[in-house]
Amino acid sequence: MGYVGKGVPSLTNTRLVAGRGQFVDDIALPDMTHVAVLRSPYAHARIRSIDTSAAESLPGVIHVITGDEVKANMNAIPETYDTGAVGAKGVKWYALCLDRARYVGEAVAAVVAEDKFAAYEARDLIEVDYEELPVVADPEAAMSDDAPLVEPDWGDNIMATRDITLGDPDAAFAEADGVATGSVRSSRITGSAIEPRGCMASYDPYDDQLTFWDSTQNPHPLRQYLAGTLGVPDTSIRVIQPHVGGAFGLKMPTFQEEPLVAYLARKLGRPVKWIEERTENFQTGGHARDTRFRYDVAYKDDGEVTGIRLEVLADVGAPTALCGWGMSFVTWYCLPCVYKIPNSETHLRSVVTNKCPWNAYRGYGKDAASFLMDRIMDHVARETGLPRADVRFKNFIPADEFPYPQVSGAMLDSGNYAAALEKVLDMVGYDDFPRQQEEALAEGRYLGLGIGQELIPEGCSMPGSLILNGSDGVEVRVSPTGDVTALTGITSPGSGNETGIAQIVADGLGCELSRVRVIQGDTESCPWGFGNYSARSIIIGGSAAQLAAGDIREKMALVAGRMLEADPADLEFSEGNVTVKGTPGQAVSFDDVASDVYRNPHGANMEETEPALEATRHFKIGNVYHQPEKQGRFSAYPSWPNGAAACIVEVDPETGQIEILKYCMVHDAGTIVNPLLADANLHGGIAQGLGAALYEQIVYDEAAQPLTATFMDYTIPTAVEIPRMELAHQETPTPFTPLGTKGVGESGVGAPLGALCNAVEDAFPDLDITLNEVPLTPSRVWSAIQEAKTGAPEREAVSR
Repeated sequence: MGYVGKGVPSLTNTRLVAGRGQFVDDIALPDMTHVAVLRSPYAHARIRSIDTSAAESLPGVIHVITGDEVKANMNAIPETYDTGAVGAKGVKWYALCLDRARYVGEAVAAVVAEDKFAAYEARDLIEVDYEELPVVADPEAAMSDDAPLVEPDWGDNIMATRDITLGDPDAAFAEADGVATGSVRSSRITGSAIEPRGCMASYDPYDDQLTFWDSTQNPHPLRQYLAGTLGVPDTSIRVIQPHVGGAFGLKMPTFQEEPLVAYLARKLGRPVKWIEERTENFQTGGHARDTRFRYDVAYKDDGEVTGIRLEVLADVGAPTALCGWGMSFVTWYCLPCVYKIPNSETHLRSVVTNKCPWNAYRGYGKDAASFLMDRIMDHVARETGLPRADVRFKNFIPADEFPYPQVSGAMLDSGNYAAALEKVLDMVGYDDFPRQQEEALAEGRYLGLGIGQELIPEGCSMPGSLILNGSDGVEVRVSPTGDVTALTGITSPGSGNETGIAQIVADGLGCELSRVRVIQGDTESCPWGFGNYSARSIIIGGSAAQLAAGDIREKMALVAGRMLEADPADLEFSEGNVTVKGTPGQAVSFDDVASDVYRNPHGANMEETEPALEATRHFKIGNVYHQPEKQGRFSAYPSWPNGAAACIVEVDPETGQIEILKYCMVHDAGTIVNPLLADANLHGGIAQGLGAALYEQIVYDEAAQPLTATFMDYTIPTAVEIPRMELAHQETPTPFTPLGTKGVGESGVGAPLGALCNAVEDAFPDLDITLNEVPLTPSRVWSAIQEAKTGAPEREAVSR
């Protein structure tokens, strides 16, 4: 192959850097109107009445809509997950609240006006008579018998539970040399895409056609959800994804605003646009990761972990049709991650509160699971006095045992966790670090080295879902001139997967990469597909592209063989030429073969051969188990990328400030199609992981009022805070995709959490510091140092 494996710059770079990209807010249509949404200021309130008269009388206002109109004319938003199929509780969620708001920011009414300013002015004139209701803002309090109910019909605040016991944990704990007990907490966070959400709709009543532009990740599923909410045929809706300024999972449909804008465009017969404000994004754009863990771990003196008991408590916010709550299930399902622990007892409680709902966010709960297991392994190392790396090596799943059936039912496809850790320890200078640390301490500086692991399964496929699915389609066309077009069901939120698709197609056909054009994000022209999420674009979409290109190449080989009077099996396709093996002078150009197919369908070279060079293929990935009664397990993830990270930090004990001096990572995504773009995705994932580890936290008060409403309150790292990253790849191909690809889109986000906690602790080897909650804000780190100095005896320095 010529292009797969090469670092080709993204095909969209030139256009986007030149400022020629087109995003939703760049689209302007004649007679366009604008929407402003009125949101609940209360975390829980009954809507007694809504007075829209003042808003309707304002010049420029076209229409004001409330829940009454929505209830009369629209259906509930379809669920992303089939909650019934996975044993969870569901709700009917509408484009506007019907009679009750359940979190600050839930949409209550909306104004359509001639311009944005009139829409917002009118919105503020709407008068709502609210009756405040009791709120629940803490997941542990939500599980008490007398807790206020987010959904009164449920009878409690528990959305989903999972309990599983495998092996004999009681025996493991009884026979253990030691037992460690602890808790870990991962804070509530959100993504911070440079482009907030936005959508626009235009309706043609003569063709009964609604065209819907959306900063989304999933055009085809969104079309189905819009059709279901509006009660119209899906063929009457065309969804177009313009360029997307970042998504990270948080732009997976369906939010309230999307069907609302679609309905208003149909009703008014004019284009309607809604663009989210940043404050709205913090309130309603989807949160993630607010998870608490309790653990007991049984271990031997040699560091072997023989049993675990885990409790997972996830605060998923208010229930909606979004898929975010499923992150809690994935956290539980990933455990115990990269480790072989035969005896386990795990419990999950997904609890609803009066907070912003969870939506998908990069890592999708896998990051929290990896954080927990890092903290457990470090705890065992601390108790046994063994080096942290040695405890990990002792418990890794051996490389020769893949595919490996994990205790949760997951089937891990491939990996060599020990080799990845060995490599990253060499990169960070693990063996030489004690000398560096001693020299720094002599200067009054405190350095620490931390280790982190991550297991980030990809390609999620859930039963009964029209969006979370393990298949996708690609159509490849070769024109009479030999130019190539690939139309994909997968989409790009800016990750560069269109470039990887082009590389795969170019290699599959044997043509030049410059001849391949990739079209994405249009339900009218692209084959059915599930879009972008869970790093599925190359592992599933790329596999479909390879199959479609292979079909065309097979036909071209047949025609070229007749042109060259050679056996098609003896032909080689490369760089736009078709040659006979061993006789390079006997050749025909790729363009000439394509031309002959189209110009001479009745000629000698096309006898008994179907005209044209077009192929559509849909790839269904293996290693997915949806029939447990027949297959003996349930597993939704086919691909299991993983990584090992190590970092060196300097900690100021007087302020708690952390500076990352060095950050290294070895990542395993199977076969790498484009190392340049794989590294770019890792840069972004690591940056978001560092942000979550050091800065980011969505905070609510006891009344479930959000206290982080802007970037003044919610800190994200900038280029100043992000260290230079040293990256390396380890390729253990999966047997479940044609190229052996495993995905890289979510990777890098999990390992920083444990690595940084571990590094800060290591900076003070004589103090008994334990950091089991992120973010590691200066105040949290400073407090931990002071408590260790004054409130607990010093511990002996342990070996590395």
